[in-house]
Amino acid sequence: MATAVMEAEGCLADLKRGRRAALEIKEVTERMLSPEYKGRVLVELLQNAHDAHPARDGLGRVEIVLDEDEGEHGVLYVANAGRPLAYKNFEALCSIGLSSKRPDEGIGHKGVGFKSVLQLTAAPELYSVVRATSKTFDGFCFRFARDGDFDWLADQVAPGRPEAAGQLRVNLSSLKLPVPVDDIPAAVVPFRRRGLVTVVRLPLRSAEAKQEAVRQLRELVDDRVPFELFLDRLGKVSVTHRVGGRGYPSVYTRKVERLFDSRGLKIQRITLRRRTRLIMVTAAVDRERAHETIAAGVESGTLTVDWQALGDSAVVSVAVPAGEPLERGRLYTFLPMGAQLACPVRGFLNAPFHTDVSRRTMAEATQWNDLLLDAAAVACARAAVLVDEGCFTIPAGALVDLMCWEDDQMRRLELAFEAQDRKFDDVPFMPVLHPAGARTSYRHGFLWNGPDRVRVFTPQAVAATGVQRMIDPQLHPLRAERLVALGVTRALELRPPASVLADWAERVASALSEEAFDPGRWADYYHDLSVCFARTGEELKGKKIVLAADGKRAPAGASGLFFQRSDGPSAALPDLPPGLAKSISFVHTGIAGQAGEAAGAPRAVSGWKNRG
Repeated sequence: MATAVMEAEGCLADLKRGRRAALEIKEVTERMLSPEYKGRVLVELLQNAHDAHPARDGLGRVEIVLDEDEGEHGVLYVANAGRPLAYKNFEALCSIGLSSKRPDEGIGHKGVGFKSVLQLTAAPELYSVVRATSKTFDGFCFRFARDGDFDWLADQVAPGRPEAAGQLRVNLSSLKLPVPVDDIPAAVVPFRRRGLVTVVRLPLRSAEAKQEAVRQLRELVDDRVPFELFLDRLGKVSVTHRVGGRGYPSVYTRKVERLFDSRGLKIQRITLRRRTRLIMVTAAVDRERAHETIAAGVESGTLTVDWQALGDSAVVSVAVPAGEPLERGRLYTFLPMGAQLACPVRGFLNAPFHTDVSRRTMAEATQWNDLLLDAAAVACARAAVLVDEGCFTIPAGALVDLMCWEDDQMRRLELAFEAQDRKFDDVPFMPVLHPAGARTSYRHGFLWNGPDRVRVFTPQAVAATGVQRMIDPQLHPLRAERLVALGVTRALELRPPASVLADWAERVASALSEEAFDPGRWADYYHDLSVCFARTGEELKGKKIVLAADGKRAPAGASGLFFQRSDGPSAALPDLPPGLAKSISFVHTGIAGQAGEAAGAPRAVSGWKNRG
């Protein structure tokens, strides 16, 4: 309170002299209530709770409780089990822009995030312990000024001046006036029993504030954008929304399995809520380029001097799903940024971007942000090369996601591969059917599913003949579509041309001829050709796809190839003379009978003659 009294005396003295220096804190606080910062209160409190835990621990705990039943409009709690509130933290909370953290020491370092709580509450409260072994909240326990506190303060600094309280109320931020709390609220006590060391309590100021708190809570726990993904100091976050006497905690865990860690690149398997698994690639930003870029930013005024601390420690991370793909990606600065920002990869990309104060948007054209996006491309390229070299394995879909950048950002990835003496089009990253576990590249791969109604001439049958560039058709349709679209922009068509399909048809026919004769399978095979090729079947001419009566394969469209009817005049014809038999052959009788039942089969092998 002594500090607040001195602040109040200075404020009144400035007013007497007609100066507005004392309004700075008030004006900055009001900016925290601007539309730019709207909707970020819960995110800011969560990042502060995250930063209270030791780095590289991964075992931190945070509890978030929105109790609509408590008080007039409800209360929002955010508690953590990290380090207790120290004096420097207390001082920072009471001073705009006085964070004790460097940019490389945590998510929040601008010293303004906590002030955003005024969007939801008129008088935030904080409760902490002296040390981790304390049984009760016996450390910094205080709230910020309520309206009536300015009356008491005016009596202290300007007795006999009834107008002083109003002047202080208008010109002195409530966040400059901490008030000790001796009696811990009953609802706060259980947090300590559960091992939490610091609790932020926000009595919501209005029904509108309650609605906004509910909205922010729902946005935070949106399954499409996992808030806990890059909070590497935390292992567990509990979220409870209590209303009407009911409310059960939803627990969000974060488990990490290391797959690879060498040469400045780290690959991890992250398991989140509902057993959601992602593959995360993390890489350090090149130190020399980082220092040069930050120096240029400081010189131009884009960055402040405190960004220099990131020169040696900046890292970027790209996380992609191990299972179902995303329809679009999302950028993070540890916590999700605005949904309107375009992410270059269909995953989650985290980096210490230079953003606006709310961390919703960033200036994409800045050199620093460009460097971070380049570093993310390098991380993806290095991961793909190491997978190709057999250093580790990741799910096929995840590898595809790491490689399929958005068209306007692909040049970053191309340059990243060129730095490793590789060409993007030659990097094998698409899963193939044969051999199992192998991959192919844009230069050599083909993606072909075949019509839905085919039975014999299928991608699996083609791969079984030894074709090693058949991309697995089981790849998720969203990923397959992305591969095809990216190939079109690169003038590398993944869909096989008719000539390649015809070669595959011949290989499948060869494999069928080596099996025990099955007229039904041969009929189905010819039916498949009829739906896979143009009506004329021109591409099939000359391909040995016709099984003759002697068990050998004859080329489609060849002269002297006939259907032999099993009834009628031709059935009684004698064997052909040896010389004539060399130039005339008959389609296998069993197939001819079955083929008549398979619509379109005869035209699929252009040149057949159904004569008798």
